[in-house]
Amino acid sequence: MLKLADTVSIKRDESNYIFFDNSTGDIYKLNEISYKILSLCDGRTTNEDILFMITKEFNVTEQEAKKDFEALIQKLLSKKYIYDNE
Repeated sequence: MLKLADTVSIKRDESNYIFFDNSTGDIYKLNEISYKILSLCDGRTTNEDILFMITKEFNVTEQEAKKDFEALIQKLLSKKYIYDNE
């Protein structure tokens, strides 16, 4: 199960989804699906549950969701913005 690092936060305002690295001050703009995935990285929700929620909420195939999920997660794991607490 994935969890956001303590040094990062995500935020949503009227029209933007923002990922903020509190340790460096870096700010990244997210799309809606990336924001949803990261909001579910709470250390309790399984990867399979996240994929299921994404396929239902955004009406995409499991294959599409998995491809996007894995690309995002690998990038964030490599930067230590998230970690796997299993």
